[in-house]
Amino acid sequence: MNITEIVNSFPQYAKDIKLNYSKALNEKILNKQQLYGIILISSFSTQLADLKEAALEEVKGHLDDTFVEDIYGAFSIMSMNAIYYRFTHLATEYNYSAMPANLRMQYLSRYKINKSDFEMLCFAVAVIIGCGKCINAHEVILRKKNITNLSIQTIARVASIVNSIANIMRVIK
Repeated sequence: MNITEIVNSFPQYAKDIKLNYSKALNEKILNKQQLYGIILISSFSTQLADLKEAALEEVKGHLDDTFVEDIYGAFSIMSMNAIYYRFTHLATEYNYSAMPANLRMQYLSRYKINKSDFEMLCFAVAVIIGCGKCINAHEVILRKKNITNLSIQTIARVASIVNSIANIMRVIK
């Protein structure tokens, strides 16, 4: 079962989520590879195995193996970085940001896809995890790569829709 099939089975109270997901799939703001990449990495970020499996089914035919590998790489590094850097900006008694992170982050220079696409993936994870420092850092890079405000907002919107799908799945189980 893919995400579309799951969303179509949602009860009436989740109709807004169903309509928002359908709208996101049919927009032309992001290209299909970017859109399905955001959907897949967002599903990983929700930490719901059933949604991850549905997302893997949903993205078949839209993403090549290299793009999927870099989605896993972006998720791997961002699931660490977003937690650590969220700590550094939430802790107020000491300036932890001034200290070396001492975290290995080699994948940030090893991905194979387009830099803008990789940054979009990282941004989506930061949005779901809720790390303001990471959101701002990746947004700055996206802007320098001439990614529009509408595209950046769309990434955040799609990530929030996927996160909501996971939460509804948890409630109706």
